[in-house]
Amino acid sequence: MWLGVYTMELPAVNEPLDIKNKIKSVRRSICGENNDADCDRIAVWSFNDLPKYLWTAWSQELKEHGYTWQKFLKVLKLSTGDIVLWAIKDSITWNSLIERIKYLLVTYKGEK
Repeated sequence: MWLGVYTMELPAVNEPLDIKNKIKSVRRSICGENNDADCDRIAVWSFNDLPKYLWTAWSQELKEHGYTWQKFLKVLKLSTGDIVLWAIKDSITWNSLIERIKYLLVTYKGEK
C-alpha cells in the first residue's frame, strides 16, 4: 500500500467472522429489520471488537508510524460506512475493507 512515497506495511489479518456475526446480532437486537444508519453505526461500534482485533494485530507497526490507540480509533471511525458494508450489508469483502482502512491509515500517518 502506498500513497506517494509513504508506505506502511501491516500484517495480514484473517477475517473475524465471529466479530462480523456479533455486529449483525447487535444490529438485529437494536433495530430489527429497520433500515437505519444510526442503528448500523451503533452496532459497528458496540464493544469495539473490530478496533481491538485490528489494534492487536497492527499496534507495533502503527506505533512506529505515530499512532496511539486514540488516533487509531479516530481514523478507523472514518471507515464506519465501509465496516457497515462489510459486516451488515455483505456488499464488500474483508480484503476490500482492509485495503480501505489501510489507505486511511497511510493518509493520516498517525497525525492528529
